[in-house]
Amino acid sequence: MGAKGRLSIMGGSYGSYGGYVVMVAVTDYPDTFAAGANLFGMVNFETFFAQSTPWMGAISTGEYGDPKTQLQLLRDLSPIHKLDRVKTPLLVMHGANDTNVPVVEAEQVVNALKKLKVPVEYVLFPDEGHGWRKQANRVRSTLTLANYFSKHL
Repeated sequence: MGAKGRLSIMGGSYGSYGGYVVMVAVTDYPDTFAAGANLFGMVNFETFFAQSTPWMGAISTGEYGDPKTQLQLLRDLSPIHKLDRVKTPLLVMHGANDTNVPVVEAEQVVNALKKLKVPVEYVLFPDEGHGWRKQANRVRSTLTLANYFSKHL
């Protein structure tokens, strides 16, 4: 088994942009990973800004770029426009009530990868927001991740 068969990537968006980094990695380095897991990550800055809460959009403008004056930069930084490069099987997990990263970010990835016939699994937590607060959901997430990576690595 080569390095690709043993290498995976996982990240969540708890302020470290892990889910976003996963999506950048699997689009910019499509032959590198055997599996990936995107936990509540951004994928499209246009929809992120359009559907985020006003306070999150205001904070994010200074952090990522202003959608009114830097739209092309935000498009260039959005992995959604490169999903046709993805070869990596992907697990996407998101909370339905996420106000930091709207659930539309996950739905775009899942729908696009299904159309492209890239293996994708989606776990939506209907009673969670940005991350898993409830013990049952943390357990479910951990078991899902362990089983997913065991299957692909």
